[in-house]
Amino acid sequence: MVPGFRGHSNRIRLEAIEHLDARRKGVDTQMKKLLQPTLVMKRDGKIANRIYMALTILVALAMLAAASGSGSGSHVTAQPLPAWVDVAANVLSLLIGVLVLLPRTRVLGSMLAVVNMLLSMVVNYTVDGMAYFAKVSPFNVTTIMVASILVGHYADDLPNLFNGQPAATDKNDD
Repeated sequence: MVPGFRGHSNRIRLEAIEHLDARRKGVDTQMKKLLQPTLVMKRDGKIANRIYMALTILVALAMLAAASGSGSGSHVTAQPLPAWVDVAANVLSLLIGVLVLLPRTRVLGSMLAVVNMLLSMVVNYTVDGMAYFAKVSPFNVTTIMVASILVGHYADDLPNLFNGQPAATDKNDD
Protein backbone atom coordinates (compact mmCIF):
# COMPACT_ATOMS: atom_id res chain seq x y z
CA MET A 1 0.00 0.00 0.00
CA VAL A 2 1.29 3.43 -0.93
CA PRO A 3 1.53 5.94 1.95
CA GLY A 4 -0.88 8.83 1.64
CA PHE A 5 -3.40 6.86 -0.44
CA ARG A 6 -4.87 4.85 2.38
CA GLY A 7 -8.14 6.82 2.38
CA HIS A 8 -8.54 6.51 -1.37
CA SER A 9 -7.99 2.76 -1.24
CA ASN A 10 -10.62 2.28 1.46
CA ARG A 11 -13.10 4.50 -0.36
CA ILE A 12 -12.63 2.56 -3.61
CA ARG A 13 -13.03 -0.70 -1.73
CA LEU A 14 -16.22 0.58 -0.08
CA GLU A 15 -17.63 1.73 -3.44
CA ALA A 16 -16.85 -1.66 -4.96
CA ILE A 17 -18.59 -3.43 -2.09
CA GLU A 18 -21.63 -1.17 -2.40
CA HIS A 19 -21.74 -1.77 -6.17
CA LEU A 20 -21.58 -5.55 -5.73
CA ASP A 21 -24.24 -5.42 -3.02
CA ALA A 22 -26.54 -3.42 -5.32
CA ARG A 23 -26.01 -5.94 -8.15
CA ARG A 24 -26.73 -8.83 -5.78
CA LYS A 25 -29.97 -7.18 -4.67
CA GLY A 26 -30.94 -6.71 -8.33
CA VAL A 27 -30.34 -10.38 -9.06
CA ASP A 28 -32.28 -11.34 -5.93
CA THR A 29 -35.22 -9.22 -7.12
CA GLN A 30 -35.15 -10.80 -10.57
CA MET A 31 -35.05 -14.31 -9.09
CA LYS A 32 -37.97 -13.48 -6.79
CA LYS A 33 -39.98 -12.36 -9.83
CA LEU A 34 -39.30 -15.70 -11.52
CA LEU A 35 -40.56 -17.58 -8.48
CA GLN A 36 -43.68 -15.50 -7.79
CA PRO A 37 -47.07 -16.96 -8.70
CA THR A 38 -48.39 -15.85 -12.07
CA LEU A 39 -51.84 -14.53 -12.91
CA VAL A 40 -53.09 -17.99 -13.83
CA MET A 41 -51.76 -19.47 -10.58
CA LYS A 42 -53.48 -16.76 -8.56
CA ARG A 43 -56.69 -17.31 -10.49
CA ASP A 44 -56.72 -21.09 -10.01
CA GLY A 45 -57.99 -22.82 -6.92
CA LYS A 46 -55.88 -24.91 -4.58
CA ILE A 47 -56.78 -28.25 -6.20
CA ALA A 48 -56.16 -26.94 -9.72
CA ASN A 49 -52.77 -25.59 -8.64
CA ARG A 50 -51.83 -28.99 -7.24
CA ILE A 51 -52.92 -30.81 -10.40
CA TYR A 52 -50.99 -28.46 -12.68
CA MET A 53 -47.96 -28.59 -10.40
CA ALA A 54 -47.99 -32.39 -10.70
CA LEU A 55 -48.16 -32.08 -14.50
CA THR A 56 -45.33 -29.54 -14.38
CA ILE A 57 -43.16 -31.93 -12.39
CA LEU A 58 -43.95 -34.72 -14.88
CA VAL A 59 -42.78 -32.56 -17.80
CA ALA A 60 -39.64 -31.49 -15.92
CA LEU A 61 -38.82 -35.12 -15.11
CA ALA A 62 -39.46 -36.09 -18.74
CA MET A 63 -36.99 -33.42 -19.86
CA LEU A 64 -34.45 -34.75 -17.36
CA ALA A 65 -35.02 -38.28 -18.65
CA ALA A 66 -34.69 -37.05 -22.23
CA ALA A 67 -31.40 -35.36 -21.34
CA SER A 68 -30.02 -38.44 -19.65
CA GLY A 69 -31.09 -40.82 -22.39
CA SER A 70 -30.41 -38.67 -25.44
CA GLY A 71 -27.86 -39.68 -27.98
CA SER A 72 -27.99 -42.44 -30.48
CA GLY A 73 -24.96 -44.61 -30.07
CA SER A 74 -23.68 -47.29 -32.38
CA HIS A 75 -25.98 -49.80 -30.65
CA VAL A 76 -28.96 -48.00 -32.19
CA THR A 77 -27.81 -46.98 -35.64
CA ALA A 78 -24.88 -47.52 -37.94
CA GLN A 79 -24.36 -43.76 -38.41
CA PRO A 80 -24.92 -41.97 -35.10
CA LEU A 81 -25.09 -38.18 -34.88
CA PRO A 82 -21.96 -36.25 -33.90
CA ALA A 83 -21.34 -35.99 -30.17
CA TRP A 84 -21.83 -32.21 -30.11
CA VAL A 85 -25.42 -32.64 -31.35
CA ASP A 86 -26.16 -35.03 -28.50
CA VAL A 87 -24.57 -32.69 -25.95
CA ALA A 88 -26.53 -29.72 -27.29
CA ALA A 89 -29.79 -31.69 -27.16
CA ASN A 90 -29.06 -32.79 -23.59
CA VAL A 91 -28.28 -29.24 -22.42
CA LEU A 92 -31.40 -27.94 -24.15
CA SER A 93 -33.54 -30.58 -22.44
CA LEU A 94 -32.11 -29.64 -19.04
CA LEU A 95 -32.75 -25.95 -19.64
CA ILE A 96 -36.31 -26.68 -20.72
CA GLY A 97 -36.84 -28.68 -17.53
CA VAL A 98 -35.72 -25.69 -15.45
CA LEU A 99 -37.90 -23.28 -17.45
CA VAL A 100 -40.92 -25.50 -16.86
CA LEU A 101 -40.32 -25.51 -13.10
CA LEU A 102 -40.10 -21.70 -12.79
CA PRO A 103 -43.59 -20.18 -12.56
CA ARG A 104 -42.84 -17.11 -14.67
CA THR A 105 -41.36 -19.16 -17.55
CA ARG A 106 -43.60 -22.22 -17.28
CA VAL A 107 -45.55 -21.53 -20.46
CA LEU A 108 -42.37 -20.93 -22.47
CA GLY A 109 -40.76 -24.08 -21.08
CA SER A 110 -43.86 -26.09 -21.92
CA MET A 111 -43.89 -24.80 -25.50
CA LEU A 112 -40.20 -25.61 -25.86
CA ALA A 113 -40.83 -29.10 -24.43
CA VAL A 114 -43.41 -29.75 -27.16
CA VAL A 115 -41.02 -28.54 -29.87
CA ASN A 116 -38.12 -30.51 -28.39
CA MET A 117 -40.12 -33.73 -28.30
CA LEU A 118 -41.39 -33.23 -31.86
CA LEU A 119 -37.83 -32.70 -33.07
CA SER A 120 -36.77 -35.75 -31.09
CA MET A 121 -39.38 -37.82 -32.89
CA VAL A 122 -38.17 -36.59 -36.28
CA VAL A 123 -34.56 -37.43 -35.42
CA ASN A 124 -35.52 -40.80 -33.97
CA TYR A 125 -37.32 -41.73 -37.17
CA THR A 126 -34.84 -40.36 -39.71
CA VAL A 127 -31.57 -41.26 -37.99
CA ASP A 128 -32.36 -44.23 -35.77
CA GLY A 129 -34.96 -46.03 -37.84
CA MET A 130 -38.50 -47.25 -37.37
CA ALA A 131 -37.75 -49.82 -34.65
CA TYR A 132 -36.20 -47.26 -32.29
CA PHE A 133 -38.83 -44.68 -33.22
CA ALA A 134 -41.59 -47.10 -32.24
CA LYS A 135 -39.78 -47.90 -29.00
CA VAL A 136 -39.48 -44.27 -27.77
CA SER A 137 -42.62 -42.77 -29.32
CA PRO A 138 -44.92 -43.46 -26.35
CA PHE A 139 -42.60 -41.43 -24.10
CA ASN A 140 -42.40 -38.58 -26.63
CA VAL A 141 -46.14 -38.49 -27.31
CA THR A 142 -47.01 -38.58 -23.60
CA THR A 143 -44.62 -35.71 -22.90
CA ILE A 144 -46.08 -33.71 -25.79
CA MET A 145 -49.60 -34.25 -24.50
CA VAL A 146 -48.83 -33.24 -20.92
CA ALA A 147 -46.75 -30.22 -22.00
CA SER A 148 -49.56 -29.17 -24.37
CA ILE A 149 -52.01 -29.22 -21.46
CA LEU A 150 -49.66 -26.88 -19.59
CA VAL A 151 -49.34 -24.59 -22.61
CA GLY A 152 -53.11 -24.37 -22.91
CA HIS A 153 -53.60 -23.72 -19.24
CA TYR A 154 -50.84 -21.13 -18.76
CA ALA A 155 -51.40 -19.37 -22.12
CA ASP A 156 -52.72 -16.25 -20.35
CA ASP A 157 -49.28 -15.79 -18.77
CA LEU A 158 -47.56 -15.58 -22.15
CA PRO A 159 -48.09 -11.83 -22.85
CA ASN A 160 -46.35 -10.95 -19.57
CA LEU A 161 -43.50 -13.41 -19.88
CA PHE A 162 -40.73 -10.99 -20.80
CA ASN A 163 -41.87 -7.69 -19.29
CA GLY A 164 -42.21 -9.04 -15.77
CA GLN A 165 -45.40 -7.05 -15.27
CA PRO A 166 -48.61 -8.58 -13.99
CA ALA A 167 -51.52 -8.80 -16.39
CA ALA A 168 -53.89 -5.82 -16.61
CA THR A 169 -56.59 -7.65 -14.66
CA ASP A 170 -54.08 -8.41 -11.88
CA LYS A 171 -52.72 -4.90 -11.22
CA ASN A 172 -55.18 -4.06 -8.45
CA ASP A 173 -54.78 -7.33 -6.54
CA ASP A 174 -51.67 -6.21 -4.61
